[in-house]
Amino acid sequence: MKTNDVRAIHISPSAFRTWDFISQFVGLTPAAGMSPRYQTLPSVAVIVNSDDGLPLWAPTLFLARSATRSRGVTGDTCRTYAECLTDWIRFITTAGSTLERVNEELLQRYRTELRHERVGPRYKTSSATANLRVTVASKFHLWCQSHGFPSPLGAFLLEREKEERKRPLMPGVLHRHPRLLNTDEIKGLFQFARMPYKLAFRWGLTTGMRRFEVAMLPRSLLPTPEQLEQLDGEFASVVIRRKGGRELAIYPPKSLVEETNWYITTDRISPFEEFDDYVFINRSRFPVSRQALTKEFRRCADLIGSAATLHHLRHTFAVHVLRYLDSARKGEIGVAKNSLKVLQVLICTES
Repeated sequence: MKTNDVRAIHISPSAFRTWDFISQFVGLTPAAGMSPRYQTLPSVAVIVNSDDGLPLWAPTLFLARSATRSRGVTGDTCRTYAECLTDWIRFITTAGSTLERVNEELLQRYRTELRHERVGPRYKTSSATANLRVTVASKFHLWCQSHGFPSPLGAFLLEREKEERKRPLMPGVLHRHPRLLNTDEIKGLFQFARMPYKLAFRWGLTTGMRRFEVAMLPRSLLPTPEQLEQLDGEFASVVIRRKGGRELAIYPPKSLVEETNWYITTDRISPFEEFDDYVFINRSRFPVSRQALTKEFRRCADLIGSAATLHHLRHTFAVHVLRYLDSARKGEIGVAKNSLKVLQVLICTES
C-alpha cells in the first residue's frame, strides 16, 4: 500500500438517507435480523490518498469499526482516530516504509519523535497526545493482523498480547493539577463575554458540563417556571446526554434555569425550525458550536490577560465541589464519605 500523502474525509451517514436505501442502491442484502447502527452515527471517516483521492482500505475499515462501536454523540472519537492515523501514515511514508512493512522499531521511533515534537514556538507535544497517537497506531495494526492486513508490527503486537508482563509501548502521561480560575478571572471573563456565550459559560461553571454538552443543551429538558416553583432547595435536576452517550443528571441552580428560560423567551434569536430545541442560538439562527464557545472564551481571556481555557471552567467547578464535599464531610452533615466518588458522579468522569 504505497502512499504519498493522506487526508481524512469525514462523512455524516444521515446525509445519505436510510440504511435500506443504501442497501438497495449498492445491491446489498442484509442478513436476517441485522439492524446496523448506521444513520445514528455522527461521523464516519475515510482515509484517502491526496494524489488520486482513492481510499486506503485498511485504515478506513478500522475507522468504520471504531465509529460503529463508539457510544459518543459528537463524532469526536472518529475524528481523533482519523487524525492519529493520518499522522502515523505520514510518518511511516516519510521514513520510507509502508503499512505492510512497518515494524516495532519504527513505532518506537515514532514514539520518540512525538515526545520531542514541537507543535508551536513554545509548546511540545503533550505526553497525553503522544500516548494517544501511539495507542491508536498499535490498535490499528493489531486489528489489521486479524483482518487480512498483516505486518511485522501487527505480528509483534499480537504476540505481545499473550505475554503476562508487557513492557510499556506508550510514554508515561504527566497528570497535571486542575487549573482553578480565581475570582478576578471569573469576573473579568463574564464582564467581556457576549450573549448567549455568557449564559453558556455560566452553565459550564456551575454544572461542570463539557463544551459539547453546553452547545447541545436542549430547551425541552429544562424545568418550566411552574415546575421550578414546586422544587425544594436551590437546585434543579436536568437529565442530559453526556460523554459516551450516557444519560445522567446535572444540577444547575434554579436561578440559572430561570435566567435561561427568560433568555429563550425574550432574547434568543429565532432559530431555523429544525434547531428550535437548542438553547443557545447564534446570529445566523444555527445552534452555537463548540468552536464558537472556545473562540469567545479565548477572546475574553485575552482581554483580561489570562491563559485560561474553556475547559478550566470545568476544573473550577470540580475543585469547588470537592472542597465543599470535604468540608461538609468533616462537619458530618450527611454527605457521602468518599468525596471523590461523589464528584465523579457529578461531572461524569471515569473512576
